[in-house]
Amino acid sequence: MCKLKPLLNKWLEEADSSTGSPTSIDKIAAQGRKRKKRTSIEVSVKGALESHFLKCPKPSAQEITNLADSLQLEKEVVRVWFCNRRQKEKRMTPPGIQQQTPDDVYSQVGTVN
Repeated sequence: MCKLKPLLNKWLEEADSSTGSPTSIDKIAAQGRKRKKRTSIEVSVKGALESHFLKCPKPSAQEITNLADSLQLEKEVVRVWFCNRRQKEKRMTPPGIQQQTPDDVYSQVGTVN
């Protein structure tokens, strides 16, 4: 802590001196990553995404691109929607209960007990 005190004092002095200057604040703000505005998805589009999710919760990059084109959304918006939807599914499923995917069902068909 003793070694950090001079560094912290210097940083604090620089921060105090820069708060009066609006140009320095603009520089700091310009350095930060710009975030895209939140996308609002229409009910009909959300329904199409939900129905596709029920069929395929983990679509390939090509499927995401095709879906984005057909729904007139950005590919990244569709990709993030599926990521968020899978996380929601995880939260909604009680712990200890593993949800079966279509792949699990197909793999069980060939097994004999």
